Amino acid sequence: MEDSVKAFMGEDFETSLIHYFPALDKTAKRRRPSEGVGNRIRNFLDDELDIISHVATRNIFRIECNGLSIPQAIYKFGRTSIAHEGELDARLNFDNRTGMSIGQTWNLPPSFITGLILSVIIAPENAGEKFENEYRLNIHGIDFQVSELWGQRQKIRDWMESVYGRPIFNSQP
Repeated sequence: MEDSVKAFMGEDFETSLIHYFPALDKTAKRRRPSEGVGNRIRNFLDDELDIISHVATRNIFRIECNGLSIPQAIYKFGRTSIAHEGELDARLNFDNRTGMSIGQTWNLPPSFITGLILSVIIAPENAGEKFENEYRLNIHGIDFQVSELWGQRQKIRDWMESVYGRPIFNSQP
């Protein structure tokens, strides 16, 4: 995860994802040890999509386009392509600095990678993990010390509910 963060900070988004996906799979396997790789990764991303989308866009949303949800597109065009081809599928990119567009190509903002990285860090399954270095993360004007977020999903959920001024989350795994 630390290499993923470093690459992201250097705006090398593809390298960031190359380092991210194994950590995602390891975390998803901790959560769902009996599920196959595709199901556990897509289900993990779906579990955390409210947080990922809020971090990425300041909105919570779930969408489907051409039969694919965000978790399915990230798995199919991101993780699978990187694992088998060594690079992102051309149908997925993270270089849209002004918003996002979804259709034949999923053109997402780099902040989506921030949301993805954060989802793994805050997963309760990763409470014992740590980084060698200290990192700060600014999410919509609020600074977080990343080393204090390992396994602290509830902290981020509580913060989001205070931002929205209402309950958002039901008790989830």
